[in-house]
Amino acid sequence: MGVLLQFCGLSDPLQAFYLEQSSAQEIGPAFAGFRPFQLDDLLAWTLDVARQRCWELELIQRTVVDVWMERAEVIRQWQLRMREEPEDWRLVAGIGTQQDWELRCEAMLRV
Repeated sequence: MGVLLQFCGLSDPLQAFYLEQSSAQEIGPAFAGFRPFQLDDLLAWTLDVARQRCWELELIQRTVVDVWMERAEVIRQWQLRMREEPEDWRLVAGIGTQQDWELRCEAMLRV
């Protein structure tokens, strides 16, 4: 099973809350907002999601660390940009299997 971790962008608290609640149904990817945006917080969240969805914890941990290292420059840019945004804004991340992301896209097209 492969998982895809995406950094979706900056969001106001209401939109971040909406995404987090929509992912609580365990259908589609899980979303969470972060501020500050740090590896420890991202890893803790993704491992919680993995436990809830019965995913392989080692796979998720490896994926998160690999993505963090591969996208280090982009992550630094997000962290710098967050300094310019209102203090309550969050960087939204999403994680899910390929099927989760496909379901999310299909649901968006039905609206």
